[in-house]
Amino acid sequence: MTLANQITLSRIVLAFFLFLFTWMPHFWSHLLALAVFVVASFTDWVDGLIARKTGTISSFGAIADPIADKILVAGALMAFGVVPGLGIPLWAVFGILVPEFLVQGLRVLAALQKKVLAAQHWGKWKMGIQSVCVLFILLVLNLKAVWKSYPVFLHELPYYLTLLMLLVTWASGVFYLYRYRQILKQSW
Repeated sequence: MTLANQITLSRIVLAFFLFLFTWMPHFWSHLLALAVFVVASFTDWVDGLIARKTGTISSFGAIADPIADKILVAGALMAFGVVPGLGIPLWAVFGILVPEFLVQGLRVLAALQKKVLAAQHWGKWKMGIQSVCVLFILLVLNLKAVWKSYPVFLHELPYYLTLLMLLVTWASGVFYLYRYRQILKQSW
């Protein structure tokens, strides 16, 4: 297994700890969740860089990298949904997961047709926006623990960041499904 793929798989392990630390109702665990997310986000950049620099881009990496991204974001969102007072709407979390699963299903159909769908720029932007939103939600979660009279906009920010993720994820999913609609047609 290549180093890039090992780093990708480490992101899945980090996603588990992100979920666990976010879900736990302690300030120290939320700080750890923030640190884990920063490290996990860094691995998303590093694994691709290493694969390109070493010429070890693989079919496994092309499939595992977006799966690791989805697990990281989904884990964070599900944990956010149970944090009291954070204001993350569960309907929006569900709405974010639906297009992610649809696109992943399209990747499976492509693999069955002996095709590998590389990440598109729009999908990379989507992941970048999702990562920034999750980072800011984690920051708000930590600020709420130390800043007892935080401004109202901080209280509402996680809700609006989740809506932004919902819109961007659906836009990316629709674009991706439209671009590769021939794969769907061939599978029907």
